[in-house]
Amino acid sequence: MFFPLFYWIVLPFFFAWLLVRWLNKRSPRVPSPEVSALYAERPIEPKWFRAARRDHGGLLRWLGDYEKQPEAVDAAYAAKEAAAAAGEKASFLVLNDKAEILEQVDS
Repeated sequence: MFFPLFYWIVLPFFFAWLLVRWLNKRSPRVPSPEVSALYAERPIEPKWFRAARRDHGGLLRWLGDYEKQPEAVDAAYAAKEAAAAAGEKASFLVLNDKAEILEQVDS
């Protein structure tokens, strides 16, 4: 009774987990040069989140650092609404302390 459960459910999930670990090791996510420059200019605390604005020309501007992710998301959406009201085209990013993009909102 236990063998089919292990064979059909546990074993495939284990191999999927190994595959994901191997893929992350072989092809790490490298942040874009703009994001790397922003993090070099303004270092961030570990386990904090950052909101940033990417203008139509590709310029990345800092909006703020937040202790919790929902605060950073709220700041990105507030900036999106302000940009939409002004008629500007921009993209708003929420990043973690490792410079990975967690959420992106376009206006």
